[in-house]
Order: sequence, then structure tokens, then C-alpha cells
Amino acid sequence: MSKVDNKGILKYDHTGDTFPFVSIISAKLVPGYKIIVRKGLEEPELTIVTNSETIKGNYLTSKYLARTTSTLYGQDALSATHIDYWIQKGAHISSEKVEQFVGELNDHLTLRTFVVGFNLSLADIVLFARTQLFKPLKDELAAKSKTLPHIHRWLNYLLSLDAFKETVAIFSPAEKKPVAKATKDTAATTTASTTSTSTEEPKKGLMGWAGNFEKLALPDLIEGKVRTRFPPEPSGYMHIGHCKAAVLNNYYATQYKGSIILRFDDTNPTKEKDEFVVNIIKDLNTIGINFEKTTNTSDYFELLMDYGEKLITTGNGYVDNTNKEEISKQREEGRDSVCRSHTVEKNLEWWAEMKKGSEFGQTCVLRAKIDMNHPDRAFRDPAMYRVSMTPHHKTGDKYKVYPLYDFACPIVDSIEGVTHALRSNEYQNKVNLYYWVTDIFGLRRPYVSDYSRLSFTHVLLSKRKLQQFVDAGIVNGWTDPRLPTLQGIMRRGLTIEALKEFVLSQGASSVNTTMDIGKLWAINKIIVEPNVPRFTAIPAKKNVLVTIQNIADDKVEKIQKLKFDKKPELGEKTLTTSNKVHLEYDDVADITVGEEVTLMGWGMNIIIRDVKKAADGTVESITADANPTGSFKDTKKRFTYLSSTTKKIPVILQDFGPLIDKPKLEEDDILEEHINKVTKWELEAFSDENILSLKVGDKLQFERRGLYNVDQVGSETTPFVMIYIPDGTTKFKPGEALHPFIKREEKNETIRVKPSSKQQQKKN
Repeated sequence: MSKVDNKGILKYDHTGDTFPFVSIISAKLVPGYKIIVRKGLEEPELTIVTNSETIKGNYLTSKYLARTTSTLYGQDALSATHIDYWIQKGAHISSEKVEQFVGELNDHLTLRTFVVGFNLSLADIVLFARTQLFKPLKDELAAKSKTLPHIHRWLNYLLSLDAFKETVAIFSPAEKKPVAKATKDTAATTTASTTSTSTEEPKKGLMGWAGNFEKLALPDLIEGKVRTRFPPEPSGYMHIGHCKAAVLNNYYATQYKGSIILRFDDTNPTKEKDEFVVNIIKDLNTIGINFEKTTNTSDYFELLMDYGEKLITTGNGYVDNTNKEEISKQREEGRDSVCRSHTVEKNLEWWAEMKKGSEFGQTCVLRAKIDMNHPDRAFRDPAMYRVSMTPHHKTGDKYKVYPLYDFACPIVDSIEGVTHALRSNEYQNKVNLYYWVTDIFGLRRPYVSDYSRLSFTHVLLSKRKLQQFVDAGIVNGWTDPRLPTLQGIMRRGLTIEALKEFVLSQGASSVNTTMDIGKLWAINKIIVEPNVPRFTAIPAKKNVLVTIQNIADDKVEKIQKLKFDKKPELGEKTLTTSNKVHLEYDDVADITVGEEVTLMGWGMNIIIRDVKKAADGTVESITADANPTGSFKDTKKRFTYLSSTTKKIPVILQDFGPLIDKPKLEEDDILEEHINKVTKWELEAFSDENILSLKVGDKLQFERRGLYNVDQVGSETTPFVMIYIPDGTTKFKPGEALHPFIKREEKNETIRVKPSSKQQQKKN
């Protein structure tokens, strides 16, 4: 039990020491921190090492860690106050009041998953620690296990989480390991060699630890009864953030043998199009999600209008013609609108004007009448209906009033039998409003839980900003490979397997983190690289013809080789050899007479006999001798090549960089000021007849150049278009004019930087 003396110095009653326990759990829950073990400490004490200072002490580190997240210390001052109440209550419990405390906590948890709000918080962590470390409380819970079902449900859930489970193991008598430090995982922080405190390894996926799907703490996951929904607004193409939402909802539906509904949230006709509906369905089919049925919020427009009118007639809503800016100011200041006191009859009259879309009706909104002084601003008479004169893509001009998401979603969820409504945590402050809507109409409550939104550096996932890129012609439509839309990143070579593995590896945590998108491409490379054929591509303009003078002009051979030595099932390709071969200019720019190099695939060594150069020093042609007895072990350089006698199939190799020059745009940033000027590069090249069988979407490796995705199929006269598949190692630096793996040559041509000879030798 923690005590504070009159000097404000925190002391501990070590018979029930809580905060070391709490600080360790907090550090395990907050991304970016790791626990470091140092032996020899009498008491465990956590230290936070940041870039600028050190925070010592378990009490302070616990509070600091909780405040660095969006959930552990609540979303606002009110929820933080409730958290403080339960922390204080748990910290000051005495042996005499244990029974009273246990009864109160059990009652409090009757309809709750967590102690405060809808997410795990510091209150849960502190009270859990007390149940484990304060013996009178632990004994009381053990003695009355059958009469305290809600506390034990809560405890069992927490004990299923790795952070809690591992911390309990640390403090167990058999394996007590004092923990000294939690370090922020940043480049500026250095730590001594340490050992991990993890006592159990979770299941591993391709990206490391598999995600924990128990973090959402969903109640009533009854096999065969679970029904989730994926409700996209048809105002743009699906991007990888939407894919996460679809995959998570589908995960719970399939895991518990339930069902999932696809519902288009089509309540804003100014942004929605049939084009988006068609492509969202196309993308979901690509991901492989099977929906029980497809519905539209617009299917319920008549019913929703009835609920809107019911809001008025029951005195829970009113029509307001105050301008938008003034309403916002009134909500901020907690002042009533003059329209709030209007009679039901007047509100119904104005509601009729709204439904007609009259000139006056267009100035009005229907607002819920809740509490303009509510500490939760979401409850300060939010708008529930507005007028739009734009024809709806599905219902045309039949309706003039359209419900807002906060009104329509809970009603339709309840009507459609949704049991678990999973939403990204941008709506976290609207959960209580969601329940207010269902409760005010006496509807069944679906269980609402949120998860973190995907967020990547140098990547925008705002549909509004993506639409700006499309409208301004910065990209070529919603499927442009520079966009994070599903169709865009698939053109760039992302596999659905990699996308699903990535999403599932993130688990269902509600803690927001911004990641490097390289993690997604890294797992994609793990899946793609071992399973694709190998071919060769040579730059069309920057290559050098090498004549092997001791091979006859007419000695042209066609050799059958595996497309990939480690994957025989991919079949064979034809390798052409002759006395004239094309090498990449970069390979031979610094080559010297007498040097011996290996021609890959052919396995032939050649010895350079003559190098002809232009007046400016550029290499124009090379003469060499074949050395059939030479070994690749004797050479430092190994080059890809194409015979001059082979069919030269034209290829355009493309690569793309990030659209914005900042890792993350702030609210006051102007998008146009942070758009990279150069985001696309092309190289004209040629391959051989082996690529003629490729189809759109096929993946391959051009040796010593990287993985590519076939974007457009060509022929002997029209070029194939191949897009470079990122490998996850690219680190874009603000201010760089070019993509890090591309260098610009003369005449505005670009050539991919290849690994050094030493790197290539190690790889071979």
C-alpha cells in the first residue's frame, strides 16, 4: 500500500507494494517501451529514459506512461477524474473495509468490461495490482469466488493479457526479478546489454509476435451468435486502413462462426458515387471476405425519418436554424440556442420544411436535446439530421433530409442484429452518444468497441486528402500506385496474404501508433521473394556491347535453365549465349583491362582485353576473351547480361516515392506546401522472350535489380510496364529530391542502384 508523508515523498508499505507492479504493466502496454532487467536491486523501481530527461519512481512512471496514450488515462477530464477516484479508492482500502470494497466493485462491474469507460485504463491496472499484492483483498476474493462473478470475469480477462500475465510471473515468489528501467525505443536512447523479462512467447507470425485479439475484451462472443458489420462510406476507394477494419470485423465473425454484414453508410450524397460502391465491393472480393448480406443505410431512410420525428415528439429533439458557426460557438461555451425552447408543434412544422428542402428548411438542422452543459461535449445537443439538395446516387432526389452517422449507425446496427460494433478509435468519444441513441428509442444495444487506426509515416489515409490528389491530377486516379488504396498498393505488388498477415499481426489494440510502412513491405517480401521466377533486364540506353572474340559469330546456343533454382515447379526459361552480349553501363564504367568477371546464369568467365572510350571518358564498347575453365570463385564481379541475338522485349521499369515530404502532417499544415515534386521514376530497359508469357499482376525478380509487379502486358514491339515492389528497407529522408534507391543520370534517365560486388558475392 502506498503512503505519502508530510513532505510529499512517496514511501511504500512493502507488504502490499502496488506501484512497481503497476508501472511494469503500464510499460508493457504502452508501445515503444521495453523492460530491462538489472540484477542486484533490493526493490524494483522503474525509470523512464527519454531523449531529454529521466523520470524515476514507480508512481511517477505509471502516471507518465498512462498519459502518453489515448486511453489509459481516459479521453477527457471527466474520465480521468473517474480513473483517479478508483485509483484513490483502491490505494486506501484497509483490511477492515475489504468486504465493503469488494461488494461495491462487483456491483460496479455488473454491466462493465472495464472499471472506467470502454477501454483498459490505469484504474484497471491499479485495482488489479491490489487484488494480487494486498493479501486481505486477495483472501476475500478467494473466499467468495462464487458470489463475485463480475470481479472474477474482469480478473480472468486481465490475466489473459500478456502484460498482466508476465508481470504476475515477475512478482511470483519463485521468479521474482527486480526490474530497473523502461527505455523509450528511440534512436537517441542507448542501453546496456539486458535480458528480457518475458516468460511466455506468444504465437509468432511472419512479422514477429502475432497480434492479441483479446485486447478488445468483447463480451458475449457466443459461437454462432456473433454478427459484425463493415460500414464503409462510398466516398472513395478502399485504402489499407479500411482493409484493417474489414479484416478485424471478419476475424471475429469467422472465429466465432457468426456472420458479417456489408453496409454502405450512404448518408452524404455530396461525396458518394456508384463508382465507389462498385470498387469497394471489388476490393472486398479481392480480400476474400464473404458477407452474409449487403445493405445500405439508405434502405432505412423512411424508418430513420420516423425516428427523427419521434425524437421531436418525445421532447428529445428540436429543429434549429442557427447558423453553423454560431452553433459551434454555443456548444463550446455551453449556451442554449433560442430554438431549444420551441414547442413540439413548431419543431414539427420546421421539420416538415426540412423534409421538403424548402429555402427555409435548408437553413435548419435537427438536433438532439440532451445537455448543453454536459462535460462530454458530444452530448451538447449534437446534430442528427441535415438537409442536402444534392441528388443521392441511389435514391435520387426522393429525399432532402439525411441522417448523420451518430444518429443512423446505432439504429441500423440494432435493427440489423449486429452484436458487436467494432469501430476505429476516432469515434471513441462518441460511444456514449451511440448508446444514448439506442436507449432513447428503447432499442437493443450492440456492444461497441474500438481499435486503433492504421497510421504510417509519409502516408496519408484521409479520403478527403486523397481526393485532393486525384482532383489536382497529382496522381492518375484512385488506383495510382502512389496512393495507399488497395488497388494502388496491389499495382505496386502487395499481396493479399501480406496485407492480412500485417493486419492480424497488429492485433486489436486501441493504442494508436504511427508505423513505418516498410513493415508492410517487409512481410510482403518474405511472401513474394521465395516464390517468383528470375529474369534479366538491361537499360535500353545505358548499356555496353561486349564482344567475346574467341567465340565464333555463329555460335549461338539456347540453354534451358530453371526460372528459379530453388523453385523447380516454376518451370524453365531459355538462356541465350553468343559472342556478343549487353552489360549494364554501371557494371563496366570502371572496368579495367585484364580484369576477369563472371556472366551470371551462363556461368562463363570473361577476361577484359580492350575498353574503348569516348572523348569524355564514357565506355563505348568492350572486347573480351572467354575463359571456360574459370571459376566464379576467382572473380569479384558477377554481371547479368543479355545476348545481342535474343529478342529484345521492351520494358519500362517504374518506381514511386512518397507523396508528402513530412512523416506526419499537422492540423495547421497546408497540404500543397508539403507535396514532393518528384514521386515517379521510369527507366527504359529490355528483357528477353522469357517474359512474353507474363500476365498483369504476375510478380518476378529482375536479378540484381529487385522484385517487380507486372502492371501492363506488352509484346515484342510494345513495352511491358513493371513496377518495383518495395522491400521494406527504404528510409525516406525529408528534403531528399529523389527516392533513396534511385539515382539520376544524365538526360534525366534513372537507374536502380545495385548492391556492391561484395554484397552480391555474399548473397550468391
